Amino acid sequence: MAITSHRRDRFILPTRIRSKKTIATGIPVRLVLIDRIADLQGIETVERRDDTLPRQVDVYLKCDCADRGQKSQPPTLLCSLNCNGVLVGGLDPWAKHQVVSHGWGKLILNQVLIFLPRDNTELEVVWKIFRRAYENLFTPLAAEPGRQIVSTWDWPKFSRPTLQ
Repeated sequence: MAITSHRRDRFILPTRIRSKKTIATGIPVRLVLIDRIADLQGIETVERRDDTLPRQVDVYLKCDCADRGQKSQPPTLLCSLNCNGVLVGGLDPWAKHQVVSHGWGKLILNQVLIFLPRDNTELEVVWKIFRRAYENLFTPLAAEPGRQIVSTWDWPKFSRPTLQ
């Protein structure tokens, strides 16, 4: 049986300026993003060691379920980092819509490729997107097994006929 649950805070993003020129401070900003990701709780990174270019680093989220009295689960892929951007999984449909419609990324299968930040302002927006995915995977709203989240947005829509 599905239950109605509280929704997370409304997720609104500003529009990304596509014509903005990339300046030399782009690399330090990207390093700050990588440091922030590495500082999150339960993060494990794995560098892909294949011969393909560009190099890619996968970031997994480890669940310490033994502390909560649950059985252990395998690590979940949180994101993949490469020179093109950050491929993030775990975003809810509304967050995906916000990212794609405001120009912060593009949809690839069931994940979103977020473009790398060019300055500190964009860094904060990209970090906000990443934190949303992290919180969706790390602290799911339905913590009890067998329960499913149904948003009020997903309720059926009924039309009322006019009575004459």
